[in-house]
Amino acid sequence: MGSRFIAMSAHSAIVDELAAILPANPFATCSFFESRRRVGYAAWVLGLHDDANRLEYGCGGFLRTGRLNRTLEILSLPAVGVDSLFWDGLREFCRRHGVTKLEIGTFASSADVAIPDFDSHCMLRSRCEFVLDLDGDFAAMLSTNHKRNVKKAQKAGLVVTRTRSIETAITHEALMSQSLSRRRSRGESVEGVDPSRDCMAFVESGAGELFQATRDGTVLSSVLTLHAPNCGYYQSAGTSAEGMAVGASHFLIHSIACQLRAGGAQIFNLGGADEKSSLARFKEGFGALRVPLPSASIYIGPSWRRLVSRGLALVR
Repeated sequence: MGSRFIAMSAHSAIVDELAAILPANPFATCSFFESRRRVGYAAWVLGLHDDANRLEYGCGGFLRTGRLNRTLEILSLPAVGVDSLFWDGLREFCRRHGVTKLEIGTFASSADVAIPDFDSHCMLRSRCEFVLDLDGDFAAMLSTNHKRNVKKAQKAGLVVTRTRSIETAITHEALMSQSLSRRRSRGESVEGVDPSRDCMAFVESGAGELFQATRDGTVLSSVLTLHAPNCGYYQSAGTSAEGMAVGASHFLIHSIACQLRAGGAQIFNLGGADEKSSLARFKEGFGALRVPLPSASIYIGPSWRRLVSRGLALVR
């Protein structure tokens, strides 16, 4: 009979099955699906079943209905090629559910994923993630500058805490804002973000955890990580000017890698960055390997709705 496309409302049994085949994907856990529900998405598992009716490939599909559009977000594309049956099934799912916008991400996806060029308005983009192998000697892989900053932070008496408290999530967002402002001042292209709802949902659902470098009770650097059994994923981060001066961010990320490995993880995915940005150089300095990946924004609704949506976006 061969493989067939499936689309199932994300009840616990099917999400457990998805998590079992993707132990290194923090976007395939029950807690991550719960975090999406908390911010208003309808959650689905999309994928392929094999001859034995077992999940062969899969991902989360998250539906959100707005005033003009119904958007389907796939945050972590499964390991499918352009000729996979997955794409025909996805198109039919979108048609049946009135989807007008399709956002395809590749957070924590494998390097061999591919996205076909859809017939409608399709914007394909290249992106890059930075993956640190925790089975290697990642302390030795630190660049000279990173080693110096880690030692500076240790000498300054910084310590690392792990928490899921709402109060520290608020601090995390404030530090994020400071980091984004510094990158903008350097002329880097930085998308505006409103992380509050997502950040709180990640922490409250258990999908995410905050690691923070502190000195004398003051948080100098903060990283929100998402978790799977075999992987931690750097979701967002921020560091104060005081923290920058003492190497807090270098120290914190190296400490997170050590703690993840002690907990049995094999991978620390440092997330994405523009390939020529200072953030990319920072992540690569930990010994992380670059993984090139695609992503896509696809408009599959009627043309008049796309034009109205574009006009409203320009006004905003």
